[in-house]
Order: sequence, then C-alpha cells, then structure tokens
Amino acid sequence: MPAMSDRDRYVASNKQAWNEAAPRHAVHNQQKLREQFAQGGHNYLADEVVAMLEQVGVTDKSVVQVACNNGKDLLSLKAMGAGQCLGIDQAEAFLDQARELADIAGYGSEVSFRAADVYALPADLKGRFDIAMTTIGVLGWMPDLDGFFAAVSDLIVPGGHWVMEETHPIVFMYEPDDNGGPSRLVHSYFHTEPFEETTGLDYFGYEKYASSPHYSFTHTVSEVVNAALKAGLELRHMHEVGHDISNFCSDLETLEARPPLGLYTLWRKT
Repeated sequence: MPAMSDRDRYVASNKQAWNEAAPRHAVHNQQKLREQFAQGGHNYLADEVVAMLEQVGVTDKSVVQVACNNGKDLLSLKAMGAGQCLGIDQAEAFLDQARELADIAGYGSEVSFRAADVYALPADLKGRFDIAMTTIGVLGWMPDLDGFFAAVSDLIVPGGHWVMEETHPIVFMYEPDDNGGPSRLVHSYFHTEPFEETTGLDYFGYEKYASSPHYSFTHTVSEVVNAALKAGLELRHMHEVGHDISNFCSDLETLEARPPLGLYTLWRKT
C-alpha cells in the first residue's frame, strides 16, 4: 500500500476531528434548528449570499453545497425555491444532523446528503448542478486549493455558478487573546505552514477538549482567484465586509481601523 500523502493525512485527521465536534455543536444549536425548520421557510443565509443567489436565480435549479456541515444553509437555499439539492460533507456525524433537519422541514427526496472526500468526489456527480455553494470556513480546511477548486468546478454545468462566502484571509493574521483582551496581530499574511491544533472545534461554546489533531491553512486572495481561474471559473462579483461572520476574533469589527472580515464571491463556470 502506498504511503499516505500529506494532503490525505490532513483530510483524514480533520474528518475525525469534525466528527468529534458534531455532538458538541448539536448541544448548542440542534434543538433550535429543529424548532425553526419545523415552522418552515427559515433562512440562515447571510444577506450577501441571498443577493448573489437572487442574481443568478435559484427557482427549480439543482444545487450542491460542498462542506455542508449540519445542512442548515442548504435547507435555507431550498426554502428559496431551489430544485433538487445535495449536501456533501466528509463528517457523517454532521450529515446525521442535516438529515434530521431535512426530514423535519418535510423536503423528502428533494434534499439529500452524501458523505465524501472533496478530493475524491463520486464520478456520477460531475456536471450535474446549476449552482454550487460554499459558506463560512471551508477554504481554511483545504490543503490543496487548486484541487479543491477543480473538484467543485467539475460539479457545475457550463454556465452554472458558484456562490462562495468566506472568512477574509486577512483575519487569519490575528489570534484571539486567551485572557479576553483584544485580538493580536501575529501571523504574516503570507504564512504557508499548516496550523495544527488539538483543543477541539467548539466555536459555539468555546469548550476546550482533547481532540484529534486538525489542520487549517491560509490562502491569500490572489491564490483563491488564481485557483478559480485554473478551474475554468470567471469572477462575476466580489464583496468585502467589515462585520464578523465567523465567530473568530469577533472584536475586530469594533476597531476604528478594522480589517476586512468577510469575503463574498460569485463565479461562473465557463
């Protein structure tokens, strides 16, 4: 058996860490999500994401969300009138939560979820979707940016679109203060080594726990744009925001000289 590549090792370790995090996230939000989706029509998508989706039109279109987590964003898009929807994530524990919410919302076979490594997506999914969507905190887990953009682009039909919401790369130059003080500027924007952590992924209750190692990565805006261009995508819209969208170094939004905190982009498959 060939040795596991660094990329595969990072992906496998992150998968385990996210499966460990799933029950902790559920404690904080699953009951509220159950109640809201039972009422119908709830939309968790940011206004900027909704605006991009409305720009391309979603009614009856096929949609895939890559790294869908507990499915709340995909279900929100379905509530906007989308057609067949598929959520993909490698963490089966989060997909269990997503399937529960989809059942509660009453979408039946119109919404489904599939466990898969983004770097090894099933061949039957290629070229099937009018719209791809990724929301906060996906790119930072990708050790191979070119491979990620190529994989998602392969899912989209020619002329289809990719709506992307991301933490702005500049945010990862900062670290939160462990004692509750202001976030500190620590890292170079051009940092290239992966960050390894073993203190968990509870970004709701901020519980620290002994977790499997998980690895995150920084990518500059130019690296993101170039990866998209290589994957046959053209940029149709870009928007930066100065308010916190990721629950990371949230105090930065209160600074008079605040950095950009969120990045919204719309891509078209050529």
